Amino acid sequence: MALLLPLLVVVLVLLAVLAAASTLRYGTWRKKGVPHLTPVPLFGNATLSILQREALFGMLDRVYRHFPGQPYAGFYAGPSPVLLVRSVEAVKNMLVKDFNVFPNHKLSPAPQYDEVFSKFLFCLPGEQWKDVRTKMTSAFTSGQLKAMYPSVKAMGEDLVRNIKQHRDKNGVIPVSNTCTRYGLDVIARCAFGIDGGALKTREPSPYMKAVGEAFRFGVSESLASFALLFSPLLYHVLRYPLLKEWRSAIIRNLLLQTSEVREKAPLVNKDIFDKLLTLKQNGSVSYDVFEAQVMSMQVAGSESTASTVMFALWMLARHPECQEKLRAELRETVGNNGGEISYETGQDTKYLDMVMKETLRLWPVMPWLDRVATQDYVLPDSDIKIEKGTVVMVPVYSIHRDPEHYADPDKFDPERWAPENADNINKLAFLPFGTGPRACIGLRFADMSVKSALSHILLNFRVSLAADSPASDAELQICPRSFIITIPKDLPLSFEPL
Repeated sequence: MALLLPLLVVVLVLLAVLAAASTLRYGTWRKKGVPHLTPVPLFGNATLSILQREALFGMLDRVYRHFPGQPYAGFYAGPSPVLLVRSVEAVKNMLVKDFNVFPNHKLSPAPQYDEVFSKFLFCLPGEQWKDVRTKMTSAFTSGQLKAMYPSVKAMGEDLVRNIKQHRDKNGVIPVSNTCTRYGLDVIARCAFGIDGGALKTREPSPYMKAVGEAFRFGVSESLASFALLFSPLLYHVLRYPLLKEWRSAIIRNLLLQTSEVREKAPLVNKDIFDKLLTLKQNGSVSYDVFEAQVMSMQVAGSESTASTVMFALWMLARHPECQEKLRAELRETVGNNGGEISYETGQDTKYLDMVMKETLRLWPVMPWLDRVATQDYVLPDSDIKIEKGTVVMVPVYSIHRDPEHYADPDKFDPERWAPENADNINKLAFLPFGTGPRACIGLRFADMSVKSALSHILLNFRVSLAADSPASDAELQICPRSFIITIPKDLPLSFEPL
């Protein structure tokens, strides 16, 4: 007890010092004339997010909605002033026209703190990013995607078998779990060059267990990510790697085994792994960069595919008229192709593209974009100057649901993407994969994987809400500690064989 009192005094003094220091920074946006929320000591405007009671995109949405009509708004994440960009014209300027000022993500740890994650393409800075991205582009050409499609199609067929085998007596399956398995297997085959086996068993496959353990995103990872994004000093103190060495070793062992097998056989360049392995073998990239890109594909590729398929199925279950229209068009497209689902199915079924775009509008995989200014910058159409090092956030989720950009924005309406209506949409207000030079490199791969899954499912099943399915956006529980839109509980849907 005698020791606790001095310790408590020290903690209180430190908190008081931090509160005073943060308060000094809370005049930033007032002095610049930027509309902003009133912060509270220590936490700024991010109290709920720091305490993991509100997802980051939810906090950004609150700021966005508080300042309608304003091109910019300010808020404080802990002690750090952050600029929220509301104007889509300003987004274009900052992420495209003035890309040289905003080339880097803030969510990028220094190599000494996180050896593997810091080498992910998403995290690489400036010229390093440009060099690696240029070399990786060859893995995502139309020809390369067509060559990979047989593997993706095989996973679609496994997905159908999995649903048939694991439906309960009411035809219900936990669709988020099933979609996660599909996403894992697609990336296992195309990025790792192995059979993930996640769809072939009810229990988690060895690969599924390995990936789940390696890329687990818990409380510590969430806090470290928040610190990395908004509080460099706190992250420097925490020094908590998002991908710990023992975890990356799990995936590294899988990678090494696959590399050894592939290097003994002639490379045929039919998947992403072969392309990256070729780059490594000819010296274009180092082994650690090769390793990091394969791992990053696992993180980004599987999650984006699984999330989009899940949300698309949920929306189609809630809107059976849209589902029937899509099924009819798929049958026509496939019928014109000899009865086989092919790469062209996803390209030729226009309503499928409309459904996917509307799903990504409402439920973007990455609901926000981040950048950091590499030099002082005057904001477009203003005299406001932000300093080098300022964090800039683009609230994708909020822009996608703004009535200024979309009529009846919370309504699922694929028809808004019909050719005769699409011209009414400001293309700058659709950012599911980012925009500019740092837009997602794998967007076409994700497009192919999602469309293949939906084609296989809808041609074999009628999907409907189960008795305990959430029936509206408001009923869906969102995981508050995730940086992307995920759900903490499984989503049950009913599948009726056709």
